[in-house]
Amino acid sequence: MCRKRKIYTTSPDTYCSVIKQYFNEKGIDYKEVDIGRNEAGFYELIRLYGEGPLPVIVEDGRIVPVTVSAP
Repeated sequence: MCRKRKIYTTSPDTYCSVIKQYFNEKGIDYKEVDIGRNEAGFYELIRLYGEGPLPVIVEDGRIVPVTVSAP
């Protein structure tokens, strides 16, 4: 089954980097939305999912809980 994944990130955030590295190493497809560089993506995140800590992973329209340890 092909899932649609979107990860809302911000460039300098360590946890965002860890998640992207993990997904890349595992070959997991995703679309990144860097809300620091993409104003429309920022407002999309706020409108659809509210405020909260980053990264926010959305899979098939639903938020996926994130559990990571900093490197």
